[in-house]
Amino acid sequence: MKLPYRTMPLRIAAYYALCAGLWILLSDRFLGFAVRDPDLITSLATAKGWLFVAVTALLLHVVVRRFVDEVMRREELLRERNEELCMAEEELRQQLDESERAQQELRESEENYRLLFSSNPHPMWVFDLETLAFLEVNGSAIQHYGYSREEFLAMTIKDIRPPEDVPQLMDIVKRVDSGPHRVGVWRHRKKDGTIISVEITSHTIDFAGRRAKVVLCNDVTERIRAEEEILRLNAELEQRVQQRTAELEQANREMESFSYSVSHDLRAPLRHIDGFSRALLEDCGDRLNQEGKGYLTRICAAANRMGQLIDDLLQLASVSRSELQRRPVDFSNLARTIALELKQTDPERDVDFTIASGVQAEGDPLLLRVVLENLLGNAWKYTGKNPHAAIECGAVEGEEGRVYFIRDNGVGFDMAYVGKLFSPFQRLHAMDEFEGTGIGLATVRRVVERHGGRAWAEGTIGAGATFFFTLGESHRLANGDEG
Repeated sequence: MKLPYRTMPLRIAAYYALCAGLWILLSDRFLGFAVRDPDLITSLATAKGWLFVAVTALLLHVVVRRFVDEVMRREELLRERNEELCMAEEELRQQLDESERAQQELRESEENYRLLFSSNPHPMWVFDLETLAFLEVNGSAIQHYGYSREEFLAMTIKDIRPPEDVPQLMDIVKRVDSGPHRVGVWRHRKKDGTIISVEITSHTIDFAGRRAKVVLCNDVTERIRAEEEILRLNAELEQRVQQRTAELEQANREMESFSYSVSHDLRAPLRHIDGFSRALLEDCGDRLNQEGKGYLTRICAAANRMGQLIDDLLQLASVSRSELQRRPVDFSNLARTIALELKQTDPERDVDFTIASGVQAEGDPLLLRVVLENLLGNAWKYTGKNPHAAIECGAVEGEEGRVYFIRDNGVGFDMAYVGKLFSPFQRLHAMDEFEGTGIGLATVRRVVERHGGRAWAEGTIGAGATFFFTLGESHRLANGDEG
């Protein structure tokens, strides 16, 4: 129970007066009744007075102590309440500061968003999800679509769609997505009636208390036109490739037929010419003068050259139509084999062959043999007038991968005519100097190109030549020298 502290002093004084009065009255009467000696009465009265003072002092101490304790308890309670109030005040102040910061950040965010919205180079707008009415548009939308801001705000998003696209639009709008959502490519209609293709990205927001969507448009009309043009060109190119492939296959069939025709129809007359010429030389040689014998000898040589030309043409045709079968090839060993065959054709010649050891290639073994036979054969032929002939065969690593080479110190050639080297029937030296049909290097280029590589040459008149080729490889190789 709460004590009436405001009246406590008065009640204490009243209790004290009552107790003191009763004590004085009753104690004096008791002394007057019990003691007759005046001196004793005086002594007892003095003692009674001190006793009264002691008792009242004790009572006063108890009462005041209780009051002081209660006051101190209430002061402590008040202090705790004040501390709680201060803490609450501090928390409230922090909350107010945080609220103010949040409001400031919100204002800055809104300002940034408005700046992003208004200055975005792509058309943007906000529309109401219920009415589909435009609520806000940026300058890019006004400039791109041709409508004024007032015209936009008086329209709905259905008004910038072709009528046939509206049902699909309504289905999409019903899907309320909370996060950014890429809707896809749509057709839009400008104020002048132009139909454009746009890529739409939307995001559901709360706009002035309304459920709305903010939309960003990216005009992809030119991109789609370019893609359609690319598809059209690809289709046209594919059609042309198919047509050219068919024409090439037809040409290959015709070439194959021609090759068989050449093989059968031309070889027989050549054999007859060569045979009859030799028969005339053997049977009637004693009746012919030197000029007649020379004519017959030249006829035989021409027939042989024609036969060699037919063989080279047939080989060129065969390397063009034969199926390419890639497999590992010991390039070094193949070169040594061909070099040995060349030495056996003229054992008296002293030619220094240097063939790199351990060179591996990846290609068709038969076609690579054709390449090396032609290149090493040319090196052998064009070093024929050099008493210290040297031929080198190997491979190096270049920007295009592995590069194979055949180098000689023969007659060389003029680099001004290097473009003619790998064309059919092209010769840089006279027939009376060096024999040949002009087909070999064309065959080399055909084989190399079928492997996905290329062939080229470098030379100097009187200082030899180097022929290079690649096979579409990028492998590292082991390379050494062998005398």
